[in-house]
Amino acid sequence: MTLLLLSDTLKISKSAISDYEIGKTLPGLDVVQKFSAYFEVPIDDLYNSDITEFYNNGGDKIKKRKALGVTDDISIEFENEKYIFNIRLLTQKLESIQLQIHMLKQLIDSREAENKTLKINIKLLEEQLKNFH
Repeated sequence: MTLLLLSDTLKISKSAISDYEIGKTLPGLDVVQKFSAYFEVPIDDLYNSDITEFYNNGGDKIKKRKALGVTDDISIEFENEKYIFNIRLLTQKLESIQLQIHMLKQLIDSREAENKTLKINIKLLEEQLKNFH
């Protein structure tokens, strides 16, 4: 399957699909719905699965096809493209979560520094009160 074919079929620009592939941008829900319908993968699977599950399920599907005698290259390539797309989406989700964790750590560090400053100010005020009496 080529990028051009996928682009024409789903009415999504080649550059947008390329950006999704390399992780430059995340697809919107409408685009994910198109991919879901095209690749016959539930949206929930695209958003709520892990990579191991996709590898295991993908391998099982290909094995079943081979057992049934369906071994054409196009169907195998189609399955591979579907799982590559899913892995890329999951990778983007992981990167997003990692960024959120990093931001939360920075927020915690900032709050801890603020607390230290407040404790120092309290001690200084207590000293001033002692000296005032």
